[in-house]
Amino acid sequence: MAWFMNLVRFPTLKSSIKPKPILKNPTFLFNSLSHYSADATHHQNPPTQYSGLGPTASGEKPRVVVLGSGWAGSRFMKDIDANLYDVVCVSPRNHMVFTPLLASTCVGTLEFRSVAEPVGRIQPAISKEPGSYFFLAKCTGIDADKHAVNCETIADGLDTLEPWNFKISYDKLVIALGAEASTFGIQGVKEHAFFLREVHHAQEIRRKLLLNLMLSDVPGISEDEKSRMLHCVVVGGGPTGVEFSGELSDFIMKDVCQRYAHVKDYIHVTLIEANDILSSFDDRLRQYATRQLIKVRYVSLMLENL
Repeated sequence: MAWFMNLVRFPTLKSSIKPKPILKNPTFLFNSLSHYSADATHHQNPPTQYSGLGPTASGEKPRVVVLGSGWAGSRFMKDIDANLYDVVCVSPRNHMVFTPLLASTCVGTLEFRSVAEPVGRIQPAISKEPGSYFFLAKCTGIDADKHAVNCETIADGLDTLEPWNFKISYDKLVIALGAEASTFGIQGVKEHAFFLREVHHAQEIRRKLLLNLMLSDVPGISEDEKSRMLHCVVVGGGPTGVEFSGELSDFIMKDVCQRYAHVKDYIHVTLIEANDILSSFDDRLRQYATRQLIKVRYVSLMLENL
């Protein structure tokens, strides 16, 4: 990846010439591919709607469009025969996340690259075959009568690009978009809490945890403020919540006590669950997990509704 980092990092040069955005008009991306229909015209201000991938012609391989790059979509793409089908994946992320290990990345037990597998590695045809693609976009609608998927690009954080829309015609469609995390109608969750479903969620949790540990050791922080900053509340006693609580307790005992000895007595983890933790598992496993959590002095368990 070193060549890619060199590609996207531009040195600061003292020059009177003002640099122009590399992708001022993304129309050329669509006109330069033979599989795209060429009905776009040149405009000073490019339109937000582009043609995209048209229907497959006679003699071409059928096109399978996969929406999503999670467990189901990635497993399907891995097993599909690229000699028989062209594969097009549409997803807001270009990788699959191995979610059971995501909690370990929050505290540095694993690195983020260890829990993510690129889509192009799962199905190599996407990177090599002329009729197979990966599009960093989200699905905004499906026209079942015309066998077309409406998509919108993901351009978060890019000042040079505004999101634009395009369509993809399909012969077969696989919908594997997954689900969103439920907040159960609790006010303030989306504004003030972290979810743990994506790599960037784990990165933000890790950043916030380390930041609070270092700030709490700075002179001027009161005792109450230290306790507040270092109190980690985990809502949900399912597999993710229990695993994350366990990872936090190990992190406190093995790392915090050694590297942040001045504030180790202020850090605490509270796991909140309405019923029993790991309620979908065997009773013996639930009892074992409960015993392992409550025997740690830094962890407390609350079985009550918010």
